[in-house]
Amino acid sequence: MRPLRLTTRGLAFLAAGLAAVLAAVVLGYPDITRIGVLLAALPALAVLTGWRRTPRLGVRRSVAPDLLWPDGEATVTLEVRNEGRRPTLPFLATERLDPALGDAPRLVLPPLRVGERHAATYRLHPARRGVYALGPLALELRDPFGLTRAGLEPGDPAELVVLPRVHELGGVRLRREGDAGDWHVPHSVAPQGEDDISTRHYRYGDDLRRVHWPATAHRGQLMVRQEERPARRRATLVLDSRAKAHWGTDEDGSFEWAVSALASVAVHLGRQGWSLSLVSADTVREGTAARVLGADAVLRELARARVHWGDLDPVLRAARELPAGAVVAVATDHDEPALRRLVPARPHGAAGVLLLVRAETFAPGALADPPGPGAADRADRLARLARAGGWRTAVARAGDPPSTVWPAATAARPARTAARTVPAATAPTAAVPTGTATGTAEPAGTAAPPAVAR
Repeated sequence: MRPLRLTTRGLAFLAAGLAAVLAAVVLGYPDITRIGVLLAALPALAVLTGWRRTPRLGVRRSVAPDLLWPDGEATVTLEVRNEGRRPTLPFLATERLDPALGDAPRLVLPPLRVGERHAATYRLHPARRGVYALGPLALELRDPFGLTRAGLEPGDPAELVVLPRVHELGGVRLRREGDAGDWHVPHSVAPQGEDDISTRHYRYGDDLRRVHWPATAHRGQLMVRQEERPARRRATLVLDSRAKAHWGTDEDGSFEWAVSALASVAVHLGRQGWSLSLVSADTVREGTAARVLGADAVLRELARARVHWGDLDPVLRAARELPAGAVVAVATDHDEPALRRLVPARPHGAAGVLLLVRAETFAPGALADPPGPGAADRADRLARLARAGGWRTAVARAGDPPSTVWPAATAARPARTAARTVPAATAPTAAVPTGTATGTAEPAGTAAPPAVAR
């Protein structure tokens, strides 16, 4: 509650009363003294009575549904209860909202007896993703003469989560290279060597036929073969949320496209039984990047995603350390050095899919395919660079929905190169030979699309 204070009218009454009393004393007019005392006493009485009239209200706020898609409708129900010892007066209340949700609704609260409840509802139609605070309910208390006012904000705010836009990616599944089946998800690799990859310590009840005798002799402890690894159906989703890497604003910006694309991939992989981890600047800062999530939890995290003025290296380190069978990254072509550091961030043996966004096409007033070879050549060169590093890659422009970019990326084949690292200091043409990306990697009659077919 904001403290009770005098309004401009109350201050004027007080000043006029004191001035009248002073003038009456100096000039010797006792009648004017009485008028001055009355003028000064009115604000004081208003303050005293105002403290006694302050109500005790309880507010409960419910939102249905509490998870919403953009352009959906949510109904907010406010229940106000008089928890004081005396009836309340009528009040004009204002629900505080984020400006993105529209105008703040104004409600009239009728007089409430002790313990009486009053319910009011209003509707919201959020147009974009985000986490919005609903409330608190603001009441302004005034005396009948307008001499004092106080603010009251009972209850706690509620939260409305608007999820990112999700596009249906169809029945496209991760494929293995050169096959029509599901993409093989290899075991994760540990730096200690092969014994640490495929063996573990013996536990009571393990089948003795699974004892790995070479590892037992090497370690001096009874070791058994590890048949399955937790990384077998785990995918890491990487979001580049640096402000300097993205163009455009609001729904038309490249960052919103990246969030929507990653949300669509999360839902798509979740339906196929993958467990997920989201690696972004937010999750790395909060220490939750390694947490295994379902698709719903990823959508909640992406609803909170914001651009950051920071470096991409902490995100890449976190992604490299996770035992994932697949990595899906969304990055822009605006920062070539960062993309060169992203390519080797794919864990050894993990499948990689990169959705490469041509950021400048999302700038306000930009063409979907700006004239001049520079931007297009850069995007194609970086796509070849990623393919040489073992990523399946497609380039997205403004206006390309994720439902067309994802099939193009998963259909593209990475280059079959022996090296796992990409030199960062050499010229792009020397680091990634054109023949390696387009001629050697693809079978006859198949071309890896450098961009989404329009």
